[in-house]
Amino acid sequence: MQTEPKIEPIKKSRLSEEVLKRLQSMILDGTFSTGDQLPSERELAEQFQVSRASIREALRVLETLGFLYSKVGVGGGTFVQKVSIEALLNPFSEILGNEKQVIIEMLEFRKLLETEIARLAAERHTDDDLINIEKSLNEMRSDIAAGGIGVAGDTAFHDALATACHNSVFENMLSMAKGLLVKTRQTTLQIDGQPEKSLSDHIEIFNAIKDRDMVLSEELMLNHILKAQKNALENLR
Repeated sequence: MQTEPKIEPIKKSRLSEEVLKRLQSMILDGTFSTGDQLPSERELAEQFQVSRASIREALRVLETLGFLYSKVGVGGGTFVQKVSIEALLNPFSEILGNEKQVIIEMLEFRKLLETEIARLAAERHTDDDLINIEKSLNEMRSDIAAGGIGVAGDTAFHDALATACHNSVFENMLSMAKGLLVKTRQTTLQIDGQPEKSLSDHIEIFNAIKDRDMVLSEELMLNHILKAQKNALENLR
């Protein structure tokens, strides 16, 4: 008779984990920016109303993830780290900052990955895939018409293409980098006129995919990303 596996009960979240989530959120929303010094352990413990041990553990994990770094001696303390690609692509962390170099490097990554996704989507898409892609276009169009920048629809469009290429590795790679992709889109779509231009590009790509034109789909996606890269170089500091 097979022995049933022992399953441990789910434990309540530790205070250090809650502190970690709160601090990470404050970094991500800009409360603490790159280079800022965090309050001392004692001050954080008082503000969060937890022990210094919980604060210390949360800070240690955030350092491991690449969000923070420590300095000793005069002027020492815990500071918000400038983001690295390793930290940004860590599946257990989210996105920090929108430094120009990181955005440019992410666009280089997209040139390699998303051009092939567009080509495969043109070859392999189903009717349901086309419905999902068109839905993302409508979402972006509605948001722009209402005065937004269309980032949710933009993200949904590229996600729908990844699904339509029917390659789980490509889809998972895009998903792993999704946080950074959203952050870069939020930044580039802030440029005047960019939301409308991006939507126009998406419509052209969609039509090429719908027509199963693999070469044109790949070419249009490459041009789309190259234009985003050019805008980033010219407008971001």
